[in-house]
Amino acid sequence: MSAASEAADAEVAMSSESSASLRGNMGVLELIFTVVAYNGPVVVFLGFIPVAVLLGNGVGTPVAFLVCGVIVAMLAVGLLTMSVRLKRPGGFYALITAGLGRVVGLGSGFAALTCYFVALLSAYALGGIALNTIIVDLFHGPKVAWWVWAGLMLVVTSVLGHLNISFSSRVLTVFLACELLLMIAYDISVLAKGGAHGIDFDSFTPRQIFSGSTSIAFLFGMGLFGGFEATVIFRDEVRKPERTIPVATYGVVALLAGLYAVTAWCFINSYGAAAVMDTVNKDLVGASTNSIKEYTGQFAYDAATVMLFTSSFALALAAHNITARYVFNLGADGIFPRRFGQPHERHASPHRASFALSVTALLVLGVFVAADVPEADLYARLAGLYSYSFVILLVLVALAIGIYLLRDRVHGKAVRPAAASLVAFVVLCVTLVLATKNFTLLTGATGTTKDVLIIMIWGVTLGGTAWAFYLKRNRAEIYNSIGRQ
Repeated sequence: MSAASEAADAEVAMSSESSASLRGNMGVLELIFTVVAYNGPVVVFLGFIPVAVLLGNGVGTPVAFLVCGVIVAMLAVGLLTMSVRLKRPGGFYALITAGLGRVVGLGSGFAALTCYFVALLSAYALGGIALNTIIVDLFHGPKVAWWVWAGLMLVVTSVLGHLNISFSSRVLTVFLACELLLMIAYDISVLAKGGAHGIDFDSFTPRQIFSGSTSIAFLFGMGLFGGFEATVIFRDEVRKPERTIPVATYGVVALLAGLYAVTAWCFINSYGAAAVMDTVNKDLVGASTNSIKEYTGQFAYDAATVMLFTSSFALALAAHNITARYVFNLGADGIFPRRFGQPHERHASPHRASFALSVTALLVLGVFVAADVPEADLYARLAGLYSYSFVILLVLVALAIGIYLLRDRVHGKAVRPAAASLVAFVVLCVTLVLATKNFTLLTGATGTTKDVLIIMIWGVTLGGTAWAFYLKRNRAEIYNSIGRQ
C-alpha cells in the first residue's frame, strides 16, 4: 500500500470516527423497556416456561431462574465497572476487545452479530406463525403462509429502524406495558384464587430445587437474560449515561429474574406441584394458555393469543435495533464499509446499517422459504442457535471483564467486580459445555444438521479472528480501530 493511500485511509477513519455518533434521548424506563422487550416476556411465558419445567428441574424451576439472575447480576457488576472506564459504544464487542485484545475482540464482534441476527430471524418466524394463528383462530380468516406476515414485520421494523431510537423505544414501551399487565394480572389471579390446591412453596425446598435436571434448568435459565448488554450498546442514545445505564442494567436483571421466577411459581401453583409435570408432559403447547383462560378469563386468553404476535414484533424490533448497532460499530471501525458507520443527519440513527440488515434478513428468509423449512422447526432451531451463541458471548465477556479489571486496578477498587466476573466465567464455561452436550435439546437438530449448525457458529467466531490477523498484517490502520479503540 502506498503512503498516499495509507494517509487517505487514515483521514477517512478520523473523519468517520468524528461523525460516527448516534444520538437519542432515552431515559431509564425507556431503556429498560427496550431491553426487556428483546426477551419477549409473553413468548417466554407461553412457550418457554412449560419447556423449562418439563425438561429442567420441574417444580424447582423458579429457583433456577433466580440463581441465573444472580449470576448475570455478578457479571453486570463487572460490566458496569468496566464500562465506566471505557466510555464508548460497541457493547460486548468493545469490552471483549479491551480485555482480550483485538483478535479475540473481532471474533466476538462477528459472534455477537450472528447471535442477534439469528434472534431477529427467529422473531420473524414466530411472529409470522402467531399472526397467522390470530387471523385464523380469532377472526376465522384465511390461512396465509407465515413468510407473508414475516415479510410485513420486516418492512415495519425497517421503517422504525430508520428513525431515531427514541421513537422505537416508545413503541416498545407500549407493547411491553401490555405484556407486563397481562402477566401481572395472571400472577395476581392465581394467588388470589389459591391456585389448584392452595398456594404452596414446594418450589423453594431442596428436594424440588435439585430434582430433575438442574443443569438443563440452568441452561434454559441463562437464556432468559439475553440482550441485557443493550444498556451499554445504546450509550450514545440515552440521557445521562453515567446514571441511566447502571440503573437500567440492574433494573433489567432484577425485573427479568423476578418476573419469570414469580410467573413460573404461579404457573406451577395453577396446576399444583403434584400435577404440573403430568400437565406439561401431556399438553406442552397449551399448558400456559389453558392456565391463563382458567384463572384470568376468556378475554385474557384472547389477549395472550394476540400478544404472542405483539411480543414477537417487539422482540424483532429490539433485535433489529441491537443488530443494526453492531453493523454500525463494525462499519465505524472500518471492518465493514464505512458508510454503514455513518448516522443519519436528521434522525441520528444507523440508517444504512439498518437497511443493509433488512436486506440481508430478507435474503436469508427467502432461502428458508425456498428450502421449504417447516415453520415450527425453523423457529425452534433459530431460537436454540441464538441461545447457544449467546452463552459463547457471555463466556468471552466474563473473562474479558475479569482480566481487564485486574490489569487496570490503578483506577481504583476493581478486585471484587473482577472476582465476580471470573466466578461468572467459570459457571458460564460449565453452561457452555452443557449447551454443547445438549445441543439437540436446544435446537431440535440432529445428525448432519446439528454438526453444521455448531460448525457455523464457531466458524463465524474463528473467521472473525482470522480476519483480524489479516488486518494486522495488511491494514494496520483498521486493525488498530477494532473494538472502537
